[in-house]
Amino acid sequence: MRIAQHIPKNANRSSSAFSLVELLAVITMMAILLAVAVPIFADPSNSARQASREIIKAHLQRARSHAIASGSPTAIAIPVLATGGELGGRAISLFEVVKNGAVYEPAKDEAGSEKLLQRWETLPGNFHFMPSSLISSPKTIVDAPETLLTNYKGKAVTCHLIVFAPNGQIVLPSSATNIAIARATRRGNSLALTQKSKGSPVYDLLLVNRLTGRTRFIEP
Repeated sequence: MRIAQHIPKNANRSSSAFSLVELLAVITMMAILLAVAVPIFADPSNSARQASREIIKAHLQRARSHAIASGSPTAIAIPVLATGGELGGRAISLFEVVKNGAVYEPAKDEAGSEKLLQRWETLPGNFHFMPSSLISSPKTIVDAPETLLTNYKGKAVTCHLIVFAPNGQIVLPSSATNIAIARATRRGNSLALTQKSKGSPVYDLLLVNRLTGRTRFIEP
């Protein structure tokens, strides 16, 4: 006697097929990811801006850490636009420094070489350190009168500087230590901003805590 077998109508459908609800969920997730990604890829400067911020933040913390660990004042140096050549207005590095009268100078090792603690690093994406006059902001490190004289490829280079004392606090410049960066092109010894929004300059303002060296970012 044969027993009739009941075969479900959907028995031949693949068990791996997506349901309508699952497909809609995947489409929704892709739409969200696309909405987040489009602004980033539409403006390539976003990654350069973030990288510039991280470079500055890292240098501040390294300078502070070295000052505390070594017991020697340590400076962040930013070459002045007019004297820094290819580095002017864009590069940053660290020096161990000594105070000579009212000014700081690079410390020297036994061979007489300046104690450059890190190779010069250039901000990516044509980002430059900005004076307040170009961006209508509070005074920045580029406006501070205190400078450090060093050498690069045999040429004298004047640098803006931020000096950390062995206790980890900023002792120079005596005024505000705000740092501003923006995309710009160089024209001789001047800069021309390349990004504006509704006629206003696009820049990032980094407020540096004088006690800890930590930064707070502001996008005006």
